[in-house]
Amino acid sequence: MANGIDYLMSVTEHLTAADPPAPRDLKYAVLHLQGAVEVLLKVRLLREHWTFVFPDLDHAKTTRDAFDSGDFKSCTTETAVSRLKKIAGVEIGERPARALSRLTKSRNALQHFGLTASAPQIEANAAEVLDFLLDFLHTQLLPSLPAAEAGSTWTDLNTVRERLATIKSFLAKRHQQIRAELAPLLHATVECPLCGQWAMSVGVEEPTCRFCLVTWDDIGHLVMNYLGTFDRPGLEEARCPECGEQDLILNARVAAHPDRASALCFSCTAVLEHPVECSSCEELYERSADDFGLCPDCLQQRIDRF
Repeated sequence: MANGIDYLMSVTEHLTAADPPAPRDLKYAVLHLQGAVEVLLKVRLLREHWTFVFPDLDHAKTTRDAFDSGDFKSCTTETAVSRLKKIAGVEIGERPARALSRLTKSRNALQHFGLTASAPQIEANAAEVLDFLLDFLHTQLLPSLPAAEAGSTWTDLNTVRERLATIKSFLAKRHQQIRAELAPLLHATVECPLCGQWAMSVGVEEPTCRFCLVTWDDIGHLVMNYLGTFDRPGLEEARCPECGEQDLILNARVAAHPDRASALCFSCTAVLEHPVECSSCEELYERSADDFGLCPDCLQQRIDRF
């Protein structure tokens, strides 16, 4: 576990070295944060059973000799999260799970293409992952440590918490800078798939996250990433009854009311609070009390027949 704590110390050191952090600091913050995640999650898995850190529990190479010698490839972060939830009964919420997934994607992109994420994007996601890891350490790992080891660990974690407070102050400053710009757009502002902040305003030709400054030159690409990032029941795309584009997101959430789902078109920003399927043409429309299960066009056609 000491390696995981050391990685956390390094992450917060790199992210607080300057404002904004230098590209080299951002690079090592991503790499070391991913290292911390992998080490600490797997320490908890090992407390269940040593086999749980292997990718395939039934594979011929899943042996005690391989484990003792360290001659094996361990499971992915996604698999570790799944096993912690399903086997160890560890609660990992939707938001930290997304942050962990974004971190893995950032690390993979960094290794293949170099640093592509902005400083605000990395800082925002790092803050969420660090929050999760500190809570994870407190509830899952620290209670069983020997007293001597726990003392030195608490000292290091206090340093991590202090530096995390500095990172959060950077983020708060950034949110303050964009607050006025976002205020009139909250009805069409969703969580950014890359930084997780409520700062992606849709309905323009090239949507840009005002927090991490990533720009999407293709709305279809943004829709695909949004659907792939926020794995909620009923989250899917459909044809918008207003503009006709296949960019209506069912069960989307917007900054104006983040706890209530609605259908939002990423192209024209049309909002359907109660979308239903027309019993005649099977297209979606906004339900009303006297529509007889028909969209406005189909209802008008029925009226015209009489």
